[in-house]
Amino acid sequence: MKNPRKLHLGCGTDIKKGYLNLDKAKIKGADVVHDLDKYPWPFKDNYFDEVYGQDVIEHVKDLFKSMQEIHRICSNGATVRLVVPYWHSSAAFYPNHHYFFNVDSMKFFTEPNRTYDSYPGFKMEKIRLIPSRIGWIIPPIPMPKSLFPNVIDLRHLASYLLGEIILKIDFTMKVVKNKKNEKKLRFNYNC
Repeated sequence: MKNPRKLHLGCGTDIKKGYLNLDKAKIKGADVVHDLDKYPWPFKDNYFDEVYGQDVIEHVKDLFKSMQEIHRICSNGATVRLVVPYWHSSAAFYPNHHYFFNVDSMKFFTEPNRTYDSYPGFKMEKIRLIPSRIGWIIPPIPMPKSLFPNVIDLRHLASYLLGEIILKIDFTMKVVKNKKNEKKLRFNYNC
């Protein structure tokens, strides 16, 4: 891929070189001014090879439509990286946040074998937990899945007990396009 097409959602003042920077405010350096709650987004189908958004997706009013739009504008195999506040951090509770996120939050979009309420248009590549300053003290020792099926490591477990240990979750996914999930997408969102 010679010149990948990259989109930076909700760029704010963090203008990224090599990306098409989008924000709903007219900010110096923003290439596109668009409210992510207005659909469809102003991009062609299958256009982007990468989408990045930090502290933005929790602000949208309809996460499902926004994920549908990300899927629509990305090419098959595109990388989607979304960094969001962790549900147990104080930043998750800002009054303009519509969604809370934990390590299971993206399963709706990434688990192809769910038998209910799913749109597996993405494949989870990696989940990275971003700790607070105090969180760095607790080592990320893996926990046995048989005892803690939804816990990634000791630091993650401590965050459940103490709060403010994990501040953000960094989800990295790949876009999966096939006839099965395209049909499911139309059914789930256009009912």
